[in-house]
Amino acid sequence: MAELDILIPHYNDPEGLVLSLRSIRRQRWAGDKRVVIVDDGSPEDVRSAVKAIVEDHRRSDENAPALFCDLVFNETNRGRPFTRNVLLDAIESPYVSWLDAGDEWYPNKLAAQFELLEVTEAAHNRRPTWITCNYDWRWSGGKKKKNHQRTEQDQHRALLMGSNLRAYLWTLLGSAESFKCVGYFDERLARMQDLDYFIRFVSHGGVIRNIEGNHTYCVYHKSDVGRNADEIRACNALIYDKHRVIFNRYGENFKKMRLYNMDMLAARFAQNNKDKGKARYYLWNAFKNRPWAFMKHVSKRGLSA
Repeated sequence: MAELDILIPHYNDPEGLVLSLRSIRRQRWAGDKRVVIVDDGSPEDVRSAVKAIVEDHRRSDENAPALFCDLVFNETNRGRPFTRNVLLDAIESPYVSWLDAGDEWYPNKLAAQFELLEVTEAAHNRRPTWITCNYDWRWSGGKKKKNHQRTEQDQHRALLMGSNLRAYLWTLLGSAESFKCVGYFDERLARMQDLDYFIRFVSHGGVIRNIEGNHTYCVYHKSDVGRNADEIRACNALIYDKHRVIFNRYGENFKKMRLYNMDMLAARFAQNNKDKGKARYYLWNAFKNRPWAFMKHVSKRGLSA
């Protein structure tokens, strides 16, 4: 069976790490798995908890086999993209998958993805390929919502739109080379470095494929609490500048709608963190960009700011 590295960035969330590791142990895929966890400078008490959690999962029990785990600590908090670059450098196996601490896979995820990847490789496809999957969103305190990854379309355009093909690393399986060929994550992007990474993958000739059917294979536990609206807007602006040639490809209306969505996303973060003044600022910017889209949004959903 194939050998797989599962790469997990972690910061200050030992309960979430337990959730993620349990979901790995429950995988029905029988190949060799190596889990690499990089803790991004968590406080000392959290580091001690992480060490204990990893030791516990290195032991088998009646419900699940032991995990082979490598644990690395950043001396200080360096941010998610830096930590993901440490994980890239730690790859040893021929195949790679990602899982953020706090999210989880359903038991059939790896088995279904490897089945499709094997078919792709047997066809001697020379393009780097990532296998994604449908997933559930579970907002904090809410119900699950099924999301489909639509890969049979212009993948650059779909990723920039972010509605039915989203740049989530934890949905992916691919060869180690398919990730290494993209290069490192952009450490200027405290947020949304996934999107930049996906865009660069497709720009390098990569293709994303999805498992057929309506089943979901993982769940994203989603919350905006504590996330900075200015930071998310600045990261969106950097992505826009980096990939302006691709944005230009789809025309002025497309660009205006993307800028509108960037401001609306920042407004959502501000609203969910009770910053009404900042929410109004970003909502006003969105209105100036696309007044009709804004009014349609207001009539449909209303605004709490």
